[in-house]
Amino acid sequence: MSRLRTLFVIDELDIGGTEQQILETVRRIDRDRFEPYVCCFRHGAKAREIEALGVPVIHEPKRLKADPGLVLRLSAMMKRERFDIVQTYLWTANTWARVAARLAGIRWVLASERNVDIWEEAYKRVIGRFLARSTDRIIANSEAVRQYLLNRGGLAADKVVTIYNGVNFDRFRTRCDASERRRELGIADDVVLAGCLARVEPAKDHGTLLQAMALISSRVPKLHLVLIGGGSEEERMRRMAHELGIGERVHFTGFRTDAAEWLQSVDLSVLSSVKEGLSNTVLESMAAGKPVVATDVGGNAEVIVEGQTGFLVPSRSPTELGAALARVASSPETMASFGAAGRRRADDLFSVDSMVKHTERLYLDLVAAGTLAAA
Repeated sequence: MSRLRTLFVIDELDIGGTEQQILETVRRIDRDRFEPYVCCFRHGAKAREIEALGVPVIHEPKRLKADPGLVLRLSAMMKRERFDIVQTYLWTANTWARVAARLAGIRWVLASERNVDIWEEAYKRVIGRFLARSTDRIIANSEAVRQYLLNRGGLAADKVVTIYNGVNFDRFRTRCDASERRRELGIADDVVLAGCLARVEPAKDHGTLLQAMALISSRVPKLHLVLIGGGSEEERMRRMAHELGIGERVHFTGFRTDAAEWLQSVDLSVLSSVKEGLSNTVLESMAAGKPVVATDVGGNAEVIVEGQTGFLVPSRSPTELGAALARVASSPETMASFGAAGRRRADDLFSVDSMVKHTERLYLDLVAAGTLAAA
């Protein structure tokens, strides 16, 4: 069998969890069986990393919010390049590129869904159900996302498959100087540092996290928090921290490209999201050997083992989030035990090699079934 020309399509190739998953997939996919390409509507840092691997990145700009011409351009490109498989990621690419793939006559079309979208607009649900009819498989990155898609309606159970996100453990186990980051923040080495690696956007609900920190500030006087990442809510969170009287104990890094080093430099990881699919931050924190306190949303409960690798708390509950943070931060033994157990669990279940092998197997099964059907 000749190599299968495989195109991965996403709207943007900048810093982000889904972008990292694509990078790791094309880095490891079996080049004897697959010939990978990536297409994006907006270039970015990950595009350059992918190109450095020798994988072509096709830039097809989206010129308008509603851009019918994009469908025609994508379709012409897919037909010209004679792709066998197209897999799309996230709402924009899942919509425009799936339509284009069918117009181009692509044999196998897959979409990747990565969130339990509690705020999904009705029109997106309608479009998603319609496009699902002509999609060969939809890949969910957690069982929670799979059940959300099935409950949304219009999908046969065997059309939606779960393939967990994978972590490149090497990124989180290289030597780094943790004290260097503490010096950057201006804090002492004996401070207990909680890290929240997430875009500072409404879905991550940093406000609840700041309220939790304020509630326990006197109980855990050496606990500091660093918000790793930038976003539209950053200035509001800075003001809120000062209004809560914890401004000197909450630190902001802004946009960073060295997230792996930051995760290795904190003592524990915290995530206050109101919605998730399968959190890369949780997986990466466990890979880095850090205990995790996170909200019980999306697939987080499929990753964190309560009381063994971390704690799960309800979303939008500062009291319960604060209590869990204090419980972990007050006990070096708990932090060490949870961190070691989390690392073992990440090794066993969430490696990037496992993700890529399951993806390859899905592709090959579809091809085999299609070949048999045509025979």
